[in-house]
Amino acid sequence: MKLKYKFNLFAKINTTNNKIIMKTMILCLFLSLTFALVSEKTGWLEVDWKIVFIPALLVLQIIIIGTALKNRYKKH
Repeated sequence: MKLKYKFNLFAKINTTNNKIIMKTMILCLFLSLTFALVSEKTGWLEVDWKIVFIPALLVLQIIIIGTALKNRYKKH
C-alpha cells in the first residue's frame, strides 16, 4: 500500500526564514553569555545566571510579533 500524501516535517522547519531566526537567536544567546562571562571575570557586574537567556527570548518574541503583523497586513 503506497501513501498518497508525503508528510515531511523538516521541509517546513528548514526554510530560509527559519534559518535566519535561529541564527539570530544563537547570536543573541552567544553575545549574552559572552557579556555575562566577561563581566563576571572582571568583577564589573554581578551576574544572575537565571536571566542570561532573556535577551534571546526577547529577540524571538520580536521576530514572531513582527512576522505576524507583516502577514496580517500583507496586501493581496
